[in-house]
Amino acid sequence: MTSGEGMDHKELKELIGEVRKTFRLLAGMSNAMLEERGLTASLLAILEYISDNGSSTVPQMASAKSMKRQSIQAIVDKLLAMGLVETVLNPTHKRSMLIALTEKGTASIRMIFAEEMQVLGRVTTGWTGGNIEQASQTLREFRLQLTGLGTGGTDLEARP
Repeated sequence: MTSGEGMDHKELKELIGEVRKTFRLLAGMSNAMLEERGLTASLLAILEYISDNGSSTVPQMASAKSMKRQSIQAIVDKLLAMGLVETVLNPTHKRSMLIALTEKGTASIRMIFAEEMQVLGRVTTGWTGGNIEQASQTLREFRLQLTGLGTGGTDLEARP
């Protein structure tokens, strides 16, 4: 069923409950792993964004994450101090520098993703590709519908 029409409120409540429980478990696991590296979920989200999208300006990241530019700038400043990102001249804009991963930043994000895949790979042993794709598709549709409501969420994980 692709819409909420005819969906029992109990089923919807159960779905939302499972999403919340899963999110808290993943967040706890991720936070423990990141803490060992002196990182936070917010710092990782920006590292991941740059890894996925390439060098970007702070305004580009703020727009993509539905966040204020100042919030992203504070995160970038921390990452700069840690040596995980660097500023690069922007050929299209003199004042808005590009933020790029350093070798240290690239190595850090690769290690984090490898560790996540190792742990989550054990959890999903026995799942078929179809199970994973169906779960991803359902959650993606749910997220897109929520985004369409204009919920005003500012969480770094709210957007692709």
